[in-house]
Amino acid sequence: MEEKIKIRIEKLIAEINDHNYSYYVLDNPKLTDSEYDSLFRKLEKLESEYPSLISDLSPTQRVGHPVSSTFKSHDHTVPMLSLSNAINDEEINDFYKRIVKWLNNSEVNFVAEPKIDGLGVSLIYENGLLKRALTRGDGFKGEDITHNVKTINAIPLQLRLSKNKTPSFIEVRGEIFMSISDFNDLNKNRESSEEKIFANARNAAAGSVRQLDPNITSSRNLSVFCYEVGGSKDIEFNNQVEMLNYLKSAGLPINPLSKKITSAEEMVSYHHTLESNREHIDYEIDGSVIKVNNYKKRDRLGLRSRSPRWAIAAKFKAKQAESQIIGIDLQVGRTGVITPVAKIREVDLSGVMISSATLHNQDEIDRKDIRINDFILIERSGDVIPKISKVLKEKRPKNTERFSISDFKWPDPDCKIERIDGEAAYRCINPNCKSRVLGMLEHFCSKNAMNIEGMGPQIVKQLFEQNLLNKFDDIYKLKYDDLINLERFKDKSARNLISSINQSKKTTFPRFLFGLGISNVGQHISKVFDKYCNSSLENLAQLKIEEMKEIDGIGETVAIAVKDFFNNNENNYMIDNCLNLGVEIQPTNYDRSKLKMLNKKIVITGSFESLSRSDLKLRLENLGATVTSSVSSKTDVVIVGENPGSKFSKAQDLNIRIINEKDLLAFLKED
Repeated sequence: MEEKIKIRIEKLIAEINDHNYSYYVLDNPKLTDSEYDSLFRKLEKLESEYPSLISDLSPTQRVGHPVSSTFKSHDHTVPMLSLSNAINDEEINDFYKRIVKWLNNSEVNFVAEPKIDGLGVSLIYENGLLKRALTRGDGFKGEDITHNVKTINAIPLQLRLSKNKTPSFIEVRGEIFMSISDFNDLNKNRESSEEKIFANARNAAAGSVRQLDPNITSSRNLSVFCYEVGGSKDIEFNNQVEMLNYLKSAGLPINPLSKKITSAEEMVSYHHTLESNREHIDYEIDGSVIKVNNYKKRDRLGLRSRSPRWAIAAKFKAKQAESQIIGIDLQVGRTGVITPVAKIREVDLSGVMISSATLHNQDEIDRKDIRINDFILIERSGDVIPKISKVLKEKRPKNTERFSISDFKWPDPDCKIERIDGEAAYRCINPNCKSRVLGMLEHFCSKNAMNIEGMGPQIVKQLFEQNLLNKFDDIYKLKYDDLINLERFKDKSARNLISSINQSKKTTFPRFLFGLGISNVGQHISKVFDKYCNSSLENLAQLKIEEMKEIDGIGETVAIAVKDFFNNNENNYMIDNCLNLGVEIQPTNYDRSKLKMLNKKIVITGSFESLSRSDLKLRLENLGATVTSSVSSKTDVVIVGENPGSKFSKAQDLNIRIINEKDLLAFLKED
């Protein structure tokens, strides 16, 4: 009897999976929604009666238990690099010309596809089974979102059998998105429930995927289009078209608008056609992606430091809307930089209500002759940051007012504004200015720094005004009793904020360093220091300016800013307080089997025939090495090409190991 039930369950699973394949991959559903629901309920009923026969691959098992805390991070087997952009037809044509020139005018064709505005994902299958799903993250490390990705019906838990052998390992890249129609339905439901609505479909998709509870993700109709294989074993592809056909046969959705093209004219035509049809496509797209089709030619073209040479993202023109400036305010950033912000009559732009726009600096205001009460065209730069693209001077009213930062009546008497020689920006030079301190505190709590959920600008300002926050370390002194009697706080919200603060105590070196708000030390620079200093703030504080300048990517401006910060006793006291109050900087765990050159300091000099210097630099960094620009006694290796210059001589004088191009391949393979 049980054997017959097992066969019935397996048949139902296969039937449901076939329907998912027809619906999501072939775009040709065989069943109505009610028929599909009926099949699903039959399967659920059998599994409830015979729980010992439930398979992990059953569609009923897509939704698991909530994860207990934050998302774990994992390295990408192959980095998920970003793409360089083309913003007009000329740059698309230039991309084509470069490819043809680099390939010595050999015949080349391309694949074009829509650039979906979603959330990048890496799907890892082992022996055909979905084992892990990661976000793109910083391109080298992503967050584990497997528990939520399994709830997306478009993503198979097991690859379908095809004429190709099922690979023992394959990593598939894709873009998770929410259709515009589903997004609108979600916002209507949230609005009726008096919940905060999402700004756009991308935010809704990203927020859904990063839920701790997969039941929430499952309730939001997410989908995916797969576009690339990052790495694989037991299977190889000659070109993009062949790879896409395999993904489709294996049950993974690919974009039906992908197209093979052969000329620059076809590239431009594809891009314009896609842009003109943008409003009729039921998911957000912000451009087109164009890639060389042939994989061997891709290998010949190689990579830049952070993007492949064989692909480009052609961006659509930003959407625009008309509005009017009703005022100009000033914001003080964490480093004291003053940013003028236009307050405008609220306008709907790409589904987002816009009420302010950045004016960048005084030079921008003067160059565009922007005045209060002007009518303007506003656009979202890269479909994200609102900015003023044009002043409609033909509509200029008589009551316009010119604006100058130097004449602004600043409400904070502690804010001392000066224009620094050689810079476009004005700065507040008082480090204790209330507005500047607020900016620093908000930055420290922000998502890319300490990521304290619930500690947004309004809460930071409230706690600051209550004299509960003045410095970073004050955050970790907050107690439930400090919050419970404040406006906006009740029992649950107070407990949630204390919980978020406690969760943020376990952090990483790059997050903490970025959070400190040192001038010019962004996320990338923080990661550079992380590797060089072995995740140690003590090591960083002891670095001299000259040593920092030797680190590739660290210039004199950054080196001086870092040295000045750690020479300030108040800053060191504040950091010590954070650590004493429980902040724990977890060292970055580099996989030494992959990073064979971890902590090696290498200098490249001269030119090379077998690969470009940028490609060599990327390969060395992927192996864990720090590529510096000058030779010193701390240099481990100097790699020498043709016409090496003085660095070669200095390496000889210091008796530093020298690698010539003929020995380079063997050096890169050394254990």
